[in-house]
Amino acid sequence: MNSEKKPCVWIVTISDLRYEANLFRKAQTLAKKGFDVRILAAYHEELDLSIWQGVSVTRLKLPVKPTFWRFLVFVVKSFFKLVPQKADLFIAYDYLPLLPLRMKYVLSPIVYVYDSVELLFGLNSLVGRPWRHRFWHWYERLGLQKCRGAFTVCRSDARALQKLYPSLKVYGYVRNIPEYRPLTPSNFLRRSYGIPADHKIAIYQGMLFEGRGLREILAACRQVDKVTLVFVGDGPLLNELKRLAREYGMESRVIFTGLLLFQDLQKYTAGADFGFTVISGKGLSYYHALPNKLFEYIQAEIPVIGSNYPEIAAIIESEKIGLTVNPTNISEIRQAVRQMSEQNNYDKFKIRLKKVAQKYTWQKEEKEYLRIIRSALAEKS
Repeated sequence: MNSEKKPCVWIVTISDLRYEANLFRKAQTLAKKGFDVRILAAYHEELDLSIWQGVSVTRLKLPVKPTFWRFLVFVVKSFFKLVPQKADLFIAYDYLPLLPLRMKYVLSPIVYVYDSVELLFGLNSLVGRPWRHRFWHWYERLGLQKCRGAFTVCRSDARALQKLYPSLKVYGYVRNIPEYRPLTPSNFLRRSYGIPADHKIAIYQGMLFEGRGLREILAACRQVDKVTLVFVGDGPLLNELKRLAREYGMESRVIFTGLLLFQDLQKYTAGADFGFTVISGKGLSYYHALPNKLFEYIQAEIPVIGSNYPEIAAIIESEKIGLTVNPTNISEIRQAVRQMSEQNNYDKFKIRLKKVAQKYTWQKEEKEYLRIIRSALAEKS
């Protein structure tokens, strides 16, 4: 790398930056380490650009629906926006930017890498849809033809991606872990929503999608007294979950907050007593999942009920910070909620969390991210 000139890195994504804590951390890390960081992302008028200090943000106006049209417009617009740009490294954040970067390579060879935030070929939405699966596999394979290398969010994903594309250099993985901030105990949820003092507060944070165990969580808590559920997020299952809460007679103890800006999330997490991450999708991407919410719960020092899938279970069980369950078994989830409500069990988890909270932090994880980025730059021909 040229010591007199900041290495320029373009990160390309279709994401709405208002909810991209993972990308925010990565961009800030690069900026603080002396990189000239530029991001190409989807436009939203409510984005607070002031928090993205040190990063140049360019946004594309895209149609909201239908989804495929939105994707197509992104590919075309991002390609034309990228054509005149020069950089030491381009990063495809998720799979969609791979094609515009591959197209740019045709005009002038560039160095680009793939930040695979989830396994495209293992997505739950592609299970049982062979034509859609074939299309996206073709799309990813085409985009990777001239890609310098890739990295994922966990060891299992890195191995799976390397197996699918043997000629692709997989640098490793960078887990989606929050930046550590000293814990500030929060009574925010209880005070804001009038939750009774004798209720345990269980939180789920994330998109309300299929395969997240959301129906199972509701059904499991139906027969457990003095537990209030808080769903932080939005998505296609919202109305169904509200309907189920009414049918189960749980309206008074189920709260839907809607989507939150990532910088506002911590006070909600810290106000809960325990958290759910019971992913239950059929795709390999879900089976390998290591979601950021798990680490957010750890840093907020709240115990976790999680899927008995390999990556999630490895952390919960080795660190003794919660319980693992079969995510499709409502009775197992119900039993775990009851165990979590027993004070002796709960106190043991809390003691462990005080010891573990500073073990999983972005301040530590960013070292691996920087190693990968510098490796890609060092290989530049």
